[in-house]
This record gives sequence, structure tokens and C-alpha cells, in this order.
Amino acid sequence: MALTPPQIERLLSVTDRAQLAQSVLALPAPLSLPDLRQIAEHAAALTPALQTLRVGFVHSYTSELLTPWLEVAGQLHGLQVEAYHAPYGVLLGEATADAGLVAHRPDITVLMLQRHDLHPALLAPIAASEPAQTARILDEALSQARELVRAFRALPVGLLVVSVLPPQAGPGLGLHDVQAERSERRFWDGFTARLGDWLREEVPSSLLLDLDALVAEVGKRRAMDARHWLTARYPFSAEGSLELAMRLASIGRVVKTPRAKVLVLDADNTLWGGVVGEDGLDGIALGPDYPGNAYVAFQRRILELQQRGFILALCSKNNDADVIEVMERHPHQVLKAQHFVARRVNWEPKPANLASLAEELNLGLDSFVFVDDSDHECAAVRARWPQVEVVQVPKRPLDVPGCLDRVARLEVLSITAEDRAKTAMYQAERQRQEILGQAGGAAGGDGGHLHRLGMQMQLRLDARRNVARLAQLTQKTNQFNLTTRRYDESQVASFMEADDWLVVDFSLADVYGDSGIVGLALARVLPGGEAELDTFLMSCRVIGRCAEDAFMLGLLEQLQARGVRRVLARYLPTPKNVLVKDLLPRLGFAPHADESGAVFLRDLDNNPPVLPENFPIRMEWATERAT
Repeated sequence: MALTPPQIERLLSVTDRAQLAQSVLALPAPLSLPDLRQIAEHAAALTPALQTLRVGFVHSYTSELLTPWLEVAGQLHGLQVEAYHAPYGVLLGEATADAGLVAHRPDITVLMLQRHDLHPALLAPIAASEPAQTARILDEALSQARELVRAFRALPVGLLVVSVLPPQAGPGLGLHDVQAERSERRFWDGFTARLGDWLREEVPSSLLLDLDALVAEVGKRRAMDARHWLTARYPFSAEGSLELAMRLASIGRVVKTPRAKVLVLDADNTLWGGVVGEDGLDGIALGPDYPGNAYVAFQRRILELQQRGFILALCSKNNDADVIEVMERHPHQVLKAQHFVARRVNWEPKPANLASLAEELNLGLDSFVFVDDSDHECAAVRARWPQVEVVQVPKRPLDVPGCLDRVARLEVLSITAEDRAKTAMYQAERQRQEILGQAGGAAGGDGGHLHRLGMQMQLRLDARRNVARLAQLTQKTNQFNLTTRRYDESQVASFMEADDWLVVDFSLADVYGDSGIVGLALARVLPGGEAELDTFLMSCRVIGRCAEDAFMLGLLEQLQARGVRRVLARYLPTPKNVLVKDLLPRLGFAPHADESGAVFLRDLDNNPPVLPENFPIRMEWATERAT
């Protein structure tokens, strides 16, 4: 698709990078590479400055032809892509410490495999094998995939993205395939499900990129190009190349930028069509027929996003009673009041309401995605809070249901139990605050209000099943974090495997529920009875309940049991972690200096870890090491 000069000019007038990316993705047909380059160069010049994203490709078919598409997709997402392509057809040979891939220091490594890389029998039709033989081939193909993944996961190659290329043609049995005993589709569906389960359960910092789903979404005839495949061993058309590049750039955006946490939604002409204050409960567009069914579909999509771990907030210029009436009485309203952790339904400026929501939720505005239909409101939020990603709801109801599907910051690379329960956790926090009050939870108070919470802390050592959550905590915890060092899943897993590291986490339960895993400490045991505290962080959800006191005591007990007598710690200031500036002295660490600069020291011989009397938290260790 070639754009007309007025269309190009209109895109080049957009000064918000996220808005530009959304505009490009909303075009009815893919752009030509020259047009896309021009737009991407414009995106690269916008603020904030591009971040470098290093991508490595290990491939058994041509990957180099994807590079120009990935470069422009990266620029649209605020990323300067630096790509490394391993030698053609070299797979395990690249999985060595002295290979070019490791030297490239990738943030993401993409394994681009063909089906027969996993088993030579897969060069022949699946239908040619007996069922018992097919089952054996499936097991052996999975074993080969696991061997490849393990080899690369053992190296510092960033997030490992695994993909298996679908064939250019459809199933060999044609229309009969789906019900055939020797169905090719069912064979590969089973392979994908089992590989995905194994990656989730066993391989930290990994992602299965389902190319079959990508091709199905775009359409095989549009996504793949037989001419490219037969002449250059490159399978994708221009449209397929752009789609794959955008998905990889979305993964890069999640890896390189703070994760979004809050989806803030307008009401009128966003959750429903029309203005409830003017059209009334029965007059808004919301129901089984068009255009109301478009808004019902959009609300269902938002509920799916909530299951990814995003919390929902409402920000609408409206009468609160009118909005509550829709939520409680409209028969087709999907989102109810209990789905929102906070709301601002009033006539105040929306930038001010967003700041108020951030304060209530104790989250930074850079974790917000704001969704509104109004040109004026979107522009006002972009101007006042450039760190907020703004998504403008399309004017046509037909386009509304999918308007959040291509927002990179709403993608997730893993989902934890805490993500799924996040809305309930925030709602329980409201109830706690009725007891604690705004200042009642301070550690220096009499503690009576804290005892009424009935808190119990569970601590765990080297909890391997929690690797994804612990890595997530290092990446997104900014305020209550002594050092703000960031680690991915593979790094956290390597600390657990090391004899000289302790990885301790905790969860906190009370009469209102369980917070989930909200704290992490990483400590390295040094020679001579010393240990160094590398990371000590805690979710802001449990601030003001003495949780940090209990957590530090539990950590120091573990270190003391290992013969540690002196614990060194450091506070590395950032613009966001001033909250913990005085934490170490308060927790019994004294200023100290060594050859590396100013640190803090706690001498466990003179100041051993002892729980104070009448402490408001009961502590217990998990009975066995989690695996």
C-alpha cells in the first residue's frame, strides 16, 4: 500500500510516538517499506530518545530480510534495534560462550526454527506415519526442542523467544484434516501446547511466539510469500514481515520499559456509545445489536486485560450517580463497580484526576495507560503527563473492540498468581486503610491498629516456582527498593542455583486477604563471615505495616545461620526511591566506609536479629524449599 502525500503529511504531523504507532497500525492495509521508513525516521526524532534493543537471531531459514522491518517497527516503539544474525543454519553450534551471539549481548534472542529441525521424519507428511509412530515422533521432536532451548538458556542471551515456522501450504489432507485420525493440525496443536507448558514451568525468561497464530490472524495468503521462500528461503510477505516485526518490537518494548499497571478508562463514548447524562440509561448504545454490541465486545476485551494483571480505574467527566446506575442497572453492562479499584467521576480536569489516582494507588504515572474518545482530553493528558500512554478510542464503533489489541505496553511476557489477583488485593487494601488511616500505620505508632489486622508473614528461600514473580518485582519496584537493580528470570534462577547467594521472598496475609509475594531480598555470602545485601525491595502495597522490619529480621536470621557475622548494605539513590533513604539506619545498620565507597554495616555479634516483644506480625518459614 502506498500512501498519498496528504496521508503521509498527516502522519508526519503527529508528535506523540505512541499515537503515531497506533495510527500506523490502524491503517487498513500495510505500508510499503519506503513509506514506513519515512514515518519511522520521524518517530525516531520524537521524545523520549530511542532506547537500544539488541536482538539476536538463530535461524535455519533467512532472517536477515526481516531486519529493515524490525528497525522501523522498533523506531515506532521507541527502540533503536541492533540485530545480530547467526550463521545460516547453525543452531547448537551457536550455543557456546565464545559465539557471536553472546558477544552481541542481546536483550532478546529469537530461535527461528523449521519443523524438520526438530525431527527429520517431519520432512514427510504426518499422515504417512502410523498413530504409534506419530506419538513417538512428537515426543522426540519435543525432546529436540528442549535440548535447543536448554543450550541457549544456559547462556546470557536475554529473553529467549522460541518460534517454529508453519509451512507455506495448508494441511496435506486438506479439508478432511481436522477430523482425520492422522491430523496434521492436531499434531502441531499438541506439540505447541506441550512446549508452551514446559517453557512456562521449567524455563525462566522464555516466550513461545506462536507463528501459526500470527499467520492465521493475518491470513496465510497475505502473511507468506512463496516467491520469497523459493528464491531466498525467506517465508514472509511485506505484510507478514511487518506483523512479525511489530510483535518482536512489542516484546522489546516490554523488556526495555517499565510495565504498565493501570488501565484508566473514560465512560461516555468509550465503555458505551453516547452520553449517559443526556441520552439516559435506555438511550446509550450498549447491547446485542450494532452499534451497542461493539461496546459490549470492548468491555469483554477489557476484562481479558484485567486477567493479564492490569488494574482498572475510571476517569469520566460525569455525574457519579449516572455512571453507577449504568453499572448496576443496565442489562448489558459487563464492567461493574467491583471491577474498578478506583474511580474519578466528576467535572475536574482529567490530568488532575490522573494525578489523584496515582496518589491513591501509590503508583507512578508512567505505569498508566489512559483510554478516552475525546481529542481534547487526550491532548490535555499528553501535554501534562507525557509519561502516560494515551489511547484514543476510534470514532467508528466498528473499530472500538480491537483498539487496545496492538498497544505494546499491554502485552505481558508471563502471568503470576499476583497478577490474576491484583484487583482483589487493591480492594482489600481499601478495607485495611479504614483501620490504618493515612498515618496510623507508621512504624513508630503504638501498633494497636496493626494488631487488629492479624498479620502473618510467610518467608521462602530459593522458591523456584516464584522466579517469574521475583524477576517482575525487580523490574517494576521503584520506590521501596534500596538499589533498584533489575534482573530477568534467568538471572534470578541462577542466583537460586548458586551456593553463595540467598534468594528470600515473602508474602503477607491478614484478616482481609493475602497480599501475594510482595518482597524480595538477594544476598551474597562472602569469605570471612561477611555478606553483602544486593537487593532489598518491597511492594508499596504493604508499606506502613512493619513488614520491612520483619523481613530484614528473617533475612538476617538466615545469614547468621550460615556463619555470617557482618552484613554490608548500600543505598543507591534514584529520583524515585527517596522513601528508603533512611531505611538502613532504622533497621540497625551503621554508616561504614570501605574501598568501594560509603556503605552501611550491621554487626550481628553486637546487634543480632531479635524480634521485638508484642510485634504485630507473626512470621513463619515455608516448611521446605519451593521447587
